[in-house]
Amino acid sequence: MNTKVKRIGSIIAFLVLSGVLVAGFVNAYSGGWRDDDQDYNCGTSCHSGDANQGAGEIQVELDKTSVLSGQNVAVTVNVTLVQLGGDSIVGVFLLGSQAGSDDHPSSQGWTISQDPNGGAGDDANNYVQKDSPASGETVTFKWSLAAPATPGTYVLHVRVHHGSIARNPLWGDYSGTISVEVSPLPPGLPTIEHSPVSTGYVEEPTVMQASVVNATKVFLHWREVGELQFDSIEMTNTSTEDENGWVFEGSIPAQGTEVQLEYQIIANRDTGNGPLVTDTAVFTLSIQKRPEVPNMTAWIIQIVIVTEAVVFAGIIGYKITKSKESKEEDHDV
Repeated sequence: MNTKVKRIGSIIAFLVLSGVLVAGFVNAYSGGWRDDDQDYNCGTSCHSGDANQGAGEIQVELDKTSVLSGQNVAVTVNVTLVQLGGDSIVGVFLLGSQAGSDDHPSSQGWTISQDPNGGAGDDANNYVQKDSPASGETVTFKWSLAAPATPGTYVLHVRVHHGSIARNPLWGDYSGTISVEVSPLPPGLPTIEHSPVSTGYVEEPTVMQASVVNATKVFLHWREVGELQFDSIEMTNTSTEDENGWVFEGSIPAQGTEVQLEYQIIANRDTGNGPLVTDTAVFTLSIQKRPEVPNMTAWIIQIVIVTEAVVFAGIIGYKITKSKESKEEDHDV
């Protein structure tokens, strides 16, 4: 192929690649980090110094201040900021310490069951970002954590990151004490192992499973976010046993529209001297429209059309270049 055509192709490829890289840089600069597992030292690497301390309010609520080993605690962080950058992103760290390393709650024995954006299990993070509707509006972050196995008093910490209109990296630390007392499990208390379900689909029931030990009855409770009363069904023992206990199953009925739900599983054991009861945290379930399956045939056709157009344009460009060179040679003669 002619050298000039090759050069033109190289320039086009360079411009396209440069555009992709610049777009990524701009997004990273204005959008902060992604949801991830982070230590306190990450929170002080850029967002630091008295001049960058943000103005706003941070409130923290615990659904329980005393739990048994392995039981769940819900930590809710409400952030109301006076200053916000153009991207309106707010990031919150939930930390086990402020030492600067090994600050993840897991370093103190906690397990994050569900993070504020619905990440569960291995996908749950202690640093999470959310969009803020506007300056002065409250953004809510809620984590569900399983308590450490070792009894004792545990303290959690919260740090907030956000930007400003002037693109300054602002920060704020929660100044209160987030303390939880963890006690040993009494003999015979029911235990529940459950992987939170974060997403369900409109017009489809959402199936829940839990592995339970030492329970005679297990109940599934749910409600819309903001409501006071739970609906409830008794879960069914599937007579299947796994490494964590007997598997119980129940379903939240199909919802007709997109909605945010909360749910909780409670296990009872009747001892004759009163019931022994244990429960999970209240988890968040987002009911959404099921994503449409892409029409791969249409995609392939579009790719073929675009490819043919690019090839055709290249051929035309090549012919024009050859024609000009031919005329220049005739002129020289």
